[in-house]
Amino acid sequence: MRGEYSVLYMALIVIGAVLLALSAYFLVGALSMISYMAYYHCMGMMCGMMMYYPLVLPITILAIGIALIIVPVMLMRKPGTQVGDGSMGSGGVTSSVVGSDVLKLLPKAEREVMEYIMKSGGEVYQYQIMKDLGLSKVRAWRIVRRLEEKGLVDVIKVKGRNLVKLKSKGDLNKAQ
Repeated sequence: MRGEYSVLYMALIVIGAVLLALSAYFLVGALSMISYMAYYHCMGMMCGMMMYYPLVLPITILAIGIALIIVPVMLMRKPGTQVGDGSMGSGGVTSSVVGSDVLKLLPKAEREVMEYIMKSGGEVYQYQIMKDLGLSKVRAWRIVRRLEEKGLVDVIKVKGRNLVKLKSKGDLNKAQ
């Protein structure tokens, strides 16, 4: 079912791109017509605001083209549709929630911490993150807390230390 929608979305995006190109072509013609009318000051009834009437069609087509591109892109990026649908990246931990798409969206510091956790087998103590990445204790704690708030990791207390674990797909599905 997801594949059918993606084909439809891609078709809408292509149609939108064609309409953008068409509107650009019409816009060039309309602007040259307006320039010609402005040069001769007033051509018959095309005076004042009526002189800009040739812009109506290109701007309308432009708006429709933009809408046909933006709406499918927003529907494809709707929260919850990309995560856990089998399109995960093949990082160090295959059962993790984090794919390459998610990593690209994270800020640099959070991305580095996530990559370190993935390289460490999916779980690591917070003090190791601090020590190996050269972060202060507070900075490491804040980054881990933000990742936990985003639902990417779990923090478990083990003998007074924070064990940071990547969430698995099953944990994510239960949370939703």
